[in-house]
Amino acid sequence: MKKILVVSEALGEPNHKRGIFHFTRELIRSLAADGYELTLLVETTRRYRKLRRQQRRSRLFPADSRLVELLALYRFLDDTDMNAQERHGALRRAIDWFQGRIRACTSWEFGACLLRAIGLLPLHVRLIENEFGGFDYIPTDLRHLQLFQNFHLESGFYSYQDMSALTRLPPPLVDARDYDIILVDTPTRVAIKRGPNSKVICVVHDLLPITDLKLSDVATRLFLYRLLTSLRQADELAFVSNYSMGRFRALLPQFAHLPTRVVYPRTRFEPMRPTPVLKSATHSGRPTFVIIVSAEPRKNLNAAIRAFRKMPQADLVVIGYAANASLMRNLPPNVQFAGYVEEHDKANLIAEAHGLIMPSFAEGFGVPIIEALAANTPVLCSDIPVFREVAGELADYFDPFSTESICASVMRVTASQDEWRRKILERRGELAERFGHQTQARDLLAPFDVEQRLVAAE
Repeated sequence: MKKILVVSEALGEPNHKRGIFHFTRELIRSLAADGYELTLLVETTRRYRKLRRQQRRSRLFPADSRLVELLALYRFLDDTDMNAQERHGALRRAIDWFQGRIRACTSWEFGACLLRAIGLLPLHVRLIENEFGGFDYIPTDLRHLQLFQNFHLESGFYSYQDMSALTRLPPPLVDARDYDIILVDTPTRVAIKRGPNSKVICVVHDLLPITDLKLSDVATRLFLYRLLTSLRQADELAFVSNYSMGRFRALLPQFAHLPTRVVYPRTRFEPMRPTPVLKSATHSGRPTFVIIVSAEPRKNLNAAIRAFRKMPQADLVVIGYAANASLMRNLPPNVQFAGYVEEHDKANLIAEAHGLIMPSFAEGFGVPIIEALAANTPVLCSDIPVFREVAGELADYFDPFSTESICASVMRVTASQDEWRRKILERRGELAERFGHQTQARDLLAPFDVEQRLVAAE
């Protein structure tokens, strides 16, 4: 059985439930279903050390018990209130960010990472077996953690990697010699000590931090150092779309020697149920559309809001962190802000909508598109190359710079609901093969398996 160490900031510290989290969660499900032994690298914190000391002092549990330590890890990974940011302005968030960085730099965890990185502390692997059976229940958003056999603990690992990039300190060091594959799910500043036959696979979702003019200088600087560190160690690169791979080859031709492949993000294609009765139709006879956003200008939320101001006969439900959009002047009454919602609630909102709108100027892939297709919900999206690659003829396209074009797309899809749903349903088998999580592990590791069989035959 191959052993895989998953280095994932999205899963190994309090998750932010964005595209990278979604990609890696579905990949873990696929790898687990194929029988791989999975270990997650988790950042430990001051709270973890405190609980561990309390457990030992109490002398309540046997010496080899890890229940309280696992409890601390699970609680830490579920620590973020995704809607809390809605209550703070930009200045407050900036202050919180700097205070968090100061606390990290003055913590024991930061010091331990630095000393290991420069060789003054020895490397040692600390594993906790994932004996989650002691918990009464695990919330839906944490159930992917059950698929890991072990947690590989590293003090302050992900916090230190950002500060090491900003201050040019050595990257954090991890001992991965016991693993066959080290999967880095997004460019990460980490020095990997590995065995002679192990392989490092780095996933590149997009190059937006160096191509999006609206992102901050800090984000660009962090990404550059992360990307450079990962590329110098990677044996193979995986991209989430042919579009992202093409952009990488055009912008960074000096890394053309690295083997590359495309591994699409995935979602669950459950057995198709009868088309649900639309809530909007049940209550008011009004068509309802959903949009899933984050607080980035490229998501182009304001254009969608302006379009629905011109269409008072239809409703728009905004899912995710919308920053200050909910406070904009003359906000139309037919636009509702749901904030972050549980996965089950999000799936229901998509399934019960007349369509999902993706007005982005730029993306690496566009996960909500395949979530809508899995729910047999029509898709309306920007006419950009990556969306053409993902949705093909199963979407209605519009000009993201034109509110009139968005309005026209909404009108077309509203008038031809049955036709769009029939087209998607007819292609369901093909979509499940391409975007269902059952095939993701195969697409990521098939070349590695072929190489191993050739070596064994020799």
